[in-house]
Amino acid sequence: MFDHTAETPEIIAHRGYGSRAPENTLGAIEAALDAGARSIEFDLQVAACGTPVLFHDVNLGRTTNGVGPVRRRTFGQLQALDAGKWFSADFEGEKLPSLAQALDCVRGRVDRIYPEVKGYRELEDLDRMARIVIDGDMLRQTTFIGMDWTALDRISRQDDAVSLGYIVTDPEQLPEALERCQARPGSIIDFDHRLVLDDPGLAARARSQGTDVAVWTVNTPDEASALRSAGVTRFTTDEVELLMDWSRSSA
Repeated sequence: MFDHTAETPEIIAHRGYGSRAPENTLGAIEAALDAGARSIEFDLQVAACGTPVLFHDVNLGRTTNGVGPVRRRTFGQLQALDAGKWFSADFEGEKLPSLAQALDCVRGRVDRIYPEVKGYRELEDLDRMARIVIDGDMLRQTTFIGMDWTALDRISRQDDAVSLGYIVTDPEQLPEALERCQARPGSIIDFDHRLVLDDPGLAARARSQGTDVAVWTVNTPDEASALRSAGVTRFTTDEVELLMDWSRSSA
């Protein structure tokens, strides 16, 4: 039988290192890199001009000094906002970055990135996300993830080598997710970690079909150990250093 516990767990920094610096900013990415992270997740929305930007929410208010939807501001207008002061005075003046800027920041410094597609205005926005990664020579290191599987399918049309991660928030989604992974080798399933803790057989079912399993968001070594025993190999976390220490000790 295949021994999944022989694999070194992959630790994925959530929204950069969003518990140490303002989420989805270059400051958060640098914090993750400084902590030794080799895999980074961040969220994607789209500006009014079509530029993909790192941002989680539909609206600006929670993590910037702006108001209203992200998609109603051009990238230039978004860059004029403060995306750091809400977190700490130490990050006052932090900018809201574009996907291209994030790629420039991590190129040659990570093993993998996981851009999560949160929102878009039109299908061409999804094409643009893929093209930026392809033209930035980061396709091999990138797995696009998302809850909107139709959006992922659109992204995948830009290149046969595009890697996808289907986010699963309900066990009933698993059969379709597995069908999609079988049709596109190299794809992964990204579970809400609580689903696998409640039913470890979900991860085992995916692994039995040759599909890698990621989970979000795991912040304690005890949970990580239980999930690893179930067959999980990729762990998205807010507690990067804590989980990296666990990964080294369990390797």
